[in-house]
Amino acid sequence: MKEGQMRNLFITMLAVGLLGITNVQAQNRISRHQLDITTGVSCHFQNGKSWISLSPVPAANFTYTFYVFPHWGLFSSMGATLMIREGNGDNLRKPYKNDHFIEKAYDLDDDTGPSMAFGVAYRLNKPVWDVQLRLGYYLIGAEEHDSFFYIKEKNSNVVRTVDYDQTFSVEPGGFVSALQTSVMLSRRIWRKIHLSVEAKYISPFERATQTFEKRNLLTGEVEDAYLKRVRVHYLEVACGISWHL
Repeated sequence: MKEGQMRNLFITMLAVGLLGITNVQAQNRISRHQLDITTGVSCHFQNGKSWISLSPVPAANFTYTFYVFPHWGLFSSMGATLMIREGNGDNLRKPYKNDHFIEKAYDLDDDTGPSMAFGVAYRLNKPVWDVQLRLGYYLIGAEEHDSFFYIKEKNSNVVRTVDYDQTFSVEPGGFVSALQTSVMLSRRIWRKIHLSVEAKYISPFERATQTFEKRNLLTGEVEDAYLKRVRVHYLEVACGISWHL
């Protein structure tokens, strides 16, 4: 082998070696484990008239992500709403307040309880900022909301019962399957610690069932009733701390 060829081979091998070392160092700098603890608010909304309050309730989440590849990973999370999401009982009774006496009204509100999810994650790494996208299978507690009351017309002695009910097909305390999509933006504030902000959209695969019934207690006749299916959605916005290990 000629001297020039040996020199070119040496330079090529040196370049490949330096490139390999650089790649290893870069991979070592990229964290493979990520822990997120966030708190924020969970909002409920649905198509049609909502029998559930749209007011946000506090929520908390813990998420662990393992990056199999530098940009692609798997995540699992657990969370919970910290307050019961109330029904719209007062609004449901408003149409009857002018012409009726309302008695023995009660509202049954069953919160979503704990939730869990798992799926895939993709991240974009910058020196200070990180962006993470998640797509997963989500299990959320089935909410049940029931508003029941008696009404009596002011110019009549006829008493009727009115019942509004919204449920999923599973029993209260069970879980409803949903699709989760989320985006998290984080900024490094000290070594491996990041300050993060996350927006999460949750869409149950199953529609909730709304049933309404008004019954005349004197005759036992059901004077008005209907059943319809409604699509329920949840939106969570939270901030917290992330550890990139």
